[in-house]
Amino acid sequence: MDELSIPETMTAEEFQRRWPATIEVLMRRRMACVGCPMARFDSVRDLAANYGIPLEELRRELAQAAGLDPAEG
Repeated sequence: MDELSIPETMTAEEFQRRWPATIEVLMRRRMACVGCPMARFDSVRDLAANYGIPLEELRRELAQAAGLDPAEG
C-alpha cells in the first residue's frame, strides 16, 4: 500500500468521518462498526483481526471505497 492508502493504525471512526463511502464496505461485510462506541478506539488492524479479514484485503477495500486506490482510478 502506498501513502494514499488508509493506514492500518487509523481508527474506524476516523476513516468513516473522512471517507463516508467506506461505510458501504463495513455494511457489506456485516461489520458492526457503524455507530459502535468502540469505533473511536479500534484501528483498521484491530478490525481485520476481530473479523478474521486479511489486513491488506480490508485496507484495499477501504481505499477503493475512499477513492484512494490508484488501480481503481
